[in-house]
Amino acid sequence: MVNVYVGVSHTLYDMNEPASFVEGSTNGCTSNKWNNPPYKPKILGGTLADKTACPDAVHAWGKHYDVHNLYGHSQAIQTLPATRLATGKRSLVITRSTFPGSGKYSGHWLGDNYSQWNNLHYSIIGCLEFNLFGIPYIGADICGFNGNTNEQLCQRWMQLGAFYTFARNHNGLNYIEQDPAAFGDEVARVSREVLEIRYTLLPYLYTLFYHANEDGHTVMRPLFHEFHTDLTAYDIDRQFLWGPAFLISPVLDQDAVTVDAYFPDARWYDYYTGAEEVTGRGQIVSLSAPMDYIPLYVRGGYILPTQEPAVTTTISRTNPMGLIIALDDLGSANGDLYWDDGDEADAIELGAFFRSTFSVASNTLTNTVVHNNYAGATSLSWGTIRVFGVQSVSSVTINGSSHGSFSYNSSTKELSITNVGISSPRL
Repeated sequence: MVNVYVGVSHTLYDMNEPASFVEGSTNGCTSNKWNNPPYKPKILGGTLADKTACPDAVHAWGKHYDVHNLYGHSQAIQTLPATRLATGKRSLVITRSTFPGSGKYSGHWLGDNYSQWNNLHYSIIGCLEFNLFGIPYIGADICGFNGNTNEQLCQRWMQLGAFYTFARNHNGLNYIEQDPAAFGDEVARVSREVLEIRYTLLPYLYTLFYHANEDGHTVMRPLFHEFHTDLTAYDIDRQFLWGPAFLISPVLDQDAVTVDAYFPDARWYDYYTGAEEVTGRGQIVSLSAPMDYIPLYVRGGYILPTQEPAVTTTISRTNPMGLIIALDDLGSANGDLYWDDGDEADAIELGAFFRSTFSVASNTLTNTVVHNNYAGATSLSWGTIRVFGVQSVSSVTINGSSHGSFSYNSSTKELSITNVGISSPRL
């Protein structure tokens, strides 16, 4: 054993509502207007003191009655800058108790859920709500916290949970082990494969968080955010988007091997094959979803930056980048990439980042460097570019030179360009 203290770079606050297994106080709560107000909101346990302090308890900021909802929020406000100061790098705070504005300082998880199929579904609703609340870094305890999970539920939850922005398999004491390997090779394999998809899409996810920071955008996004005149989209709570362009349609029911997925009016391409879903525009489509598969689709008109996955994000950052280009009805697509060193706490404020935009029109991909004040961007190489919706291909050129490393699938209409090999600012 090596006894080396390396400090604390990240903090997770649990039960910081604050929570207590004693109602109010061991001596009970005094009968007064704070502990027994004339109007009581609907609350579990029936009293304001249930699982917390008496409302007339005094904090530095005032009575518990007034500041209960600010407790976790105030912790996050103090913890984030303190940890940054101690480490000299960016930090991460996760807190169970939040308040409007907490998204500036922390992420959140949905608390002590249950290892039940309905909780698998409810987690999507909770994550979408918190994105609407301005807290985009959000997830639920994958496979459930309370109760014993089972192999099928955990496998399906790992598939969904790979697309929580905060993805963590976590359970309570005295329940069975539920890490993927605990259920054998098949669950481990399926979990690894879907997590590799997550890692592949980390540059896209990272860019979405840049826009969340700068523009207040959602990251896990309800369909109606993109299709706000589509009345059907307002009722969809079993699917969601990453940003504007990546549609996740998980299996949420026991023993199900199909998903009834809604495709708003746009071009949609199968993430795995690049083939267009030609029957689904503005319709609900029954998709095949065997146990080792989660339906994933890319929206036409968008470009997603990618990266070859590795076993850690640190190693992944050294791997070649890529693009997924999904053409719209006009043969066009747009996207962007934000990139920095992953450590600098004030990268945006200092301008220490790289950002470029991508556009496709008239069969030509153009990369425009918008900001380039991150030296590490020059070490990024480009490996594979996948283009969905290409009707035919005769040749490929890069910066005016013929490029022979490509393949075209006339059935799925996917063009795959490999060994692109040029550094990011010159693509």
